[in-house]
Amino acid sequence: MSVVTLVLAIIAFTLLGLATDAHHRRRFGHTPAQARRKRLRTGGWIALFASTVPAILARGWIFGPILWAAAIMASAGIAFLALNLVPAKADPRPVRPSV
Repeated sequence: MSVVTLVLAIIAFTLLGLATDAHHRRRFGHTPAQARRKRLRTGGWIALFASTVPAILARGWIFGPILWAAAIMASAGIAFLALNLVPAKADPRPVRPSV
């Protein structure tokens, strides 16, 4: 269950990161439309809230929130490093800056 908490939190922070213009442009070559940005943020928040359930099931009401807090801190760091340091796939078209 601890791994499920961590995976859900990593998914959450990755979705929240991809909702930003810079990360989305780096990965997909364009900024997200408003509807897509809203879906990414909603999915991120849902995954973040869903990650509390396996943490509490794994460690109970006393240590579950502590596990959850540790998982979201670790996953925020993992998502940050992945979005910033893992190279995006090469696109033959040059990325044009948006105006």
